[in-house]
Amino acid sequence: MELSQLRAFVTVSRTGTIAAAAECLNVTSSPLSRTIRELERHLGRELFLRRYHRFERTPFAEEFLPLAVEILAQADEAERVAAGEEAPLRIGATPWTSKRLTRQLMESAAERSAATPEFSSDVSSVLIESLRHGELDLALVHLPVTVPGVATAALARYRYSVAAVGDPNLPTGRPLRLPDLRGRKLLSFPLAMQPAPMKAMLDALTGAGVESIVEIDLRDVIGLEGRMARTGELMLATLSDDLPAARFLDLDRLRTYPVADGEIRFEIGIAWRARDCVHHAAIDAVVAALSPGGDDLPLLG
Repeated sequence: MELSQLRAFVTVSRTGTIAAAAECLNVTSSPLSRTIRELERHLGRELFLRRYHRFERTPFAEEFLPLAVEILAQADEAERVAAGEEAPLRIGATPWTSKRLTRQLMESAAERSAATPEFSSDVSSVLIESLRHGELDLALVHLPVTVPGVATAALARYRYSVAAVGDPNLPTGRPLRLPDLRGRKLLSFPLAMQPAPMKAMLDALTGAGVESIVEIDLRDVIGLEGRMARTGELMLATLSDDLPAARFLDLDRLRTYPVADGEIRFEIGIAWRARDCVHHAAIDAVVAALSPGGDDLPLLG
């Protein structure tokens, strides 16, 4: 098994097609396809299901990916050591969370990285794929992350409220329970932002009898209040100046109803590759510095 074969596998896994991977590796498609076939013959297992215009990882490939990424990372680190270079800690954070936590992650990483950290921002699902394929070393994402080879540590959980334009005739004087939303129409952020926790939340709402849940396009958040006024739809949101909802909702004008603790569990935390031997010391130090003490997670919102 050669490094070039592993790099071909990881690149095809990341891009999803032979053509896109070939462009990344500056080769033609036919030799790259043969390289993948040779690796599969060597392993005695298929790595991809060949779909129409798309390569999908097999269950074996899901388990093999963390090992392949780590072998390549150590090979790259050997070259840096020989050249007298330091590997920067590459960190990412979703913009759809606490600005304070993002700032703390960046500051903590800068203190513990031998070279200036590199930073990127995207939705959690994209960051997790970048992390899995060795393009990031540490990421602030929504939890849970249930993919092979990725470890996580929860930092906080969200406290939700229901926001409305006008009077939705919801109970007052106590926190809302999910059954209070029976028959209501809700707006939600897209499931693709982080499928696992978003799906769990939407399933809980549907199970409580919510009439409909519409996933909004992130490009439409600026006009969200106007839509809510026209349709009577409600928005489940985390209401704090430190959180994204404050950027596009006028919290002083909206009616807001807190949701009881425990009705919705949605967490934010740090994710990293469990096999990472290149940055493990820095990652352990960052995780220790940011992890909350005690059994209860801090609440956001």
